[in-house]
Amino acid sequence: MIWKPDDVSAEEIKEVYQHIQERHGVYLRNGHDRRRAVNFVVDYVSGSEKPILDMGTGQGLAAVELARQGNHVATIDISEENLRRSFLYAASESLEDMIEFYLENAEDLPFGEDDFDSVLMMNMLHHLSDFRAVAAELSRVIAPGGVLVIADFTEKGFEILDSIHRIEGREHTRENRMMLSETREILWDFGLQCRQQDSRFEEHLMVASRI
Repeated sequence: MIWKPDDVSAEEIKEVYQHIQERHGVYLRNGHDRRRAVNFVVDYVSGSEKPILDMGTGQGLAAVELARQGNHVATIDISEENLRRSFLYAASESLEDMIEFYLENAEDLPFGEDDFDSVLMMNMLHHLSDFRAVAAELSRVIAPGGVLVIADFTEKGFEILDSIHRIEGREHTRENRMMLSETREILWDFGLQCRQQDSRFEEHLMVASRI
């Protein structure tokens, strides 16, 4: 079922937009350009007449950028707070009608077989406790010939992230320390073959296709 917030005010939309911009500045001052990182990853996602599946909405940076490029997007997250914030961010860019939001677990996707030609998972891998279960679902919903783009922080990226959290008195948790080479083997087990890798802007990236 598509998720939508109960009420949205213009003031709340403005506050979220300002917060996103401020966070861009914080990361940039600490050595990580979030805008360039998102653009780098999103540029590897193939356009499609079908919606693009964005796994792990987070703050909505990737989903909004995909929508800004004219794509319809289906995005999932297990956090309602994340979905609300990302909906408000999309609204601040007048793109909320291009994105469908789902409050769901990546291990049990609410989509049918072969529903997507393009799937993106950005900075979500390190939050997964069972990547095999997620890979099984990805293999189910990606159509034959469809493309999966997985990206996560490099070690330098994690160092920057951890440093910012420490300064703010918070802790950034990692459910796993899985490398892309390990995901490649698991994806192969589920019929997804690595085609390309790249690493820029503190992001490791891998492109796989369903065979």
